[in-house]
Amino acid sequence: MKETDEAKAWILGARAVFDSELKNAERFTVVVAMCVHAVIRANDALTTKFLKKKAFRHDEAPELFMELVRKKIISNDDKRLRDEVLGPAVQIKSGVDYRGQKIDDLKATEWITSAENFLKTAEKYLT
Repeated sequence: MKETDEAKAWILGARAVFDSELKNAERFTVVVAMCVHAVIRANDALTTKFLKKKAFRHDEAPELFMELVRKKIISNDDKRLRDEVLGPAVQIKSGVDYRGQKIDDLKATEWITSAENFLKTAEKYLT
């Protein structure tokens, strides 16, 4: 699926930037921005397949995710991803994409893990 392939590419890119020879702190901002894009694309894959629509604005993404939960497409166990990953991704997006919000290496590592987990969960429902 196109969206999950893009999400995987964003995550691979984030790992590559994190591990790169760049040793400035700004690379962590880029890593988080890439992880945010991965999460949004994975969510797009879910909503496109099951709802036949995707968020036009990023702040619509968490509500569409909850629509999947209400329709029992996403389990109640996995709905926590809205508050733990998707919601925070939408909230931090403009900070890391446009304003160069400062991110440390620990937070960047957490975002890589969160994006990987969100994608893994999305793929569970998509297969």
